[in-house]
Amino acid sequence: MTTVTAKKLRDNLSEYLDRLEKGEEIIIIRHSEVVGSLKPVNLSGNSNGQAIAAMLERNTNFFKANTRLTSNDVSSKDLYKHALDEKYGL
Repeated sequence: MTTVTAKKLRDNLSEYLDRLEKGEEIIIIRHSEVVGSLKPVNLSGNSNGQAIAAMLERNTNFFKANTRLTSNDVSSKDLYKHALDEKYGL
């Protein structure tokens, strides 16, 4: 686990993204207080595209099954947000 200031993270983003890809967690500090963390994503061997496509398919079915929604009410942005919420607990 690495601790970094928000400014240093901003100035060296690619370095910290590389570290995330290698599995390292990063704690972010701003004005001497912890404001959040970045954690690597584990997609269980699926490529990002496959994982997102599977989540979107599940969420399309979720929205269609919800009787309060019609197909015209569901945007791709809503589907993507719901998929991310489901997968990563956002």
